[in-house]
Amino acid sequence: MQDESVLLDDYESSLTLKKKSFKIQVMLERMDGVYCYASFKDSIYKLSEKDTIPGFIDLPNMAMAEEEFNKEKELLVSNDGWSYWFYDPKLNWHRFNRKIVLLDGGRIVGSKSIKQIYNVSDTKTVKVKDNNEPLYLFFVAISETTTSGKPAKELLRRKVRIEWTNDD
Repeated sequence: MQDESVLLDDYESSLTLKKKSFKIQVMLERMDGVYCYASFKDSIYKLSEKDTIPGFIDLPNMAMAEEEFNKEKELLVSNDGWSYWFYDPKLNWHRFNRKIVLLDGGRIVGSKSIKQIYNVSDTKTVKVKDNNEPLYLFFVAISETTTSGKPAKELLRRKVRIEWTNDD
């Protein structure tokens, strides 16, 4: 795993990670989950803090199916799909690593260990250690939904660009 943690306080962050496994942790408070757009292209990443997310109301329909409990320790990368990382105590499965950390006030921390990247478009898996392309992540949490379950209002968004170093 990487040697340090970075809290994404600002809307936009840039990181340089070693070419080895890393972990993404998400704290959910008064929400079921968070949408994550991961790509090798910066199309969604280019959005400003105020720009409308293309297809925002259809995010649930653009969510890709992922393994339960992140068994493959992978991140899905796509130019047109989103992941939805959620936790529902009424279900016996979720998209994070198996172990969920329960905090006070109903908050939870879900982790996703990433050892490999699955490129949905190419249907190819590449180990993090073999990846040379920058990775663009865009997270959005929804605060309100319509009566039909469609996203109506954002709670927050964060984006991060990850570049790689060969340093040990």
